[in-house]
Amino acid sequence: METKTIKEAQEFVDKFVKERNWQTPLSDILIHMIEEFGEVARNVLKMKNYGGQHTSDSEHDITAELADLFYLLLKLANETKIDLNKAFDEKMEKNAKRFPPIN
Repeated sequence: METKTIKEAQEFVDKFVKERNWQTPLSDILIHMIEEFGEVARNVLKMKNYGGQHTSDSEHDITAELADLFYLLLKLANETKIDLNKAFDEKMEKNAKRFPPIN
């Protein structure tokens, strides 16, 4: 699969969800996002050897967990009719003005 822009990824997810009839209530998407975020957090803790229990890097699959979280973010944006590309650009413009570079 080729690399996609945010807009293309959002369109891809919209089509993917509709083809499988996987439309779900916003609350279900949010709960699933929280679950996936927890999996990302667990992977970060493993990477940092939190608690000294984890020693194998092969246990970490943060890449897949971040991808799951990104998919759900795109799905949530589609369900709420938000253009993430535009929203991100607008937010980063505000952030750039609010938080200028440190010289």
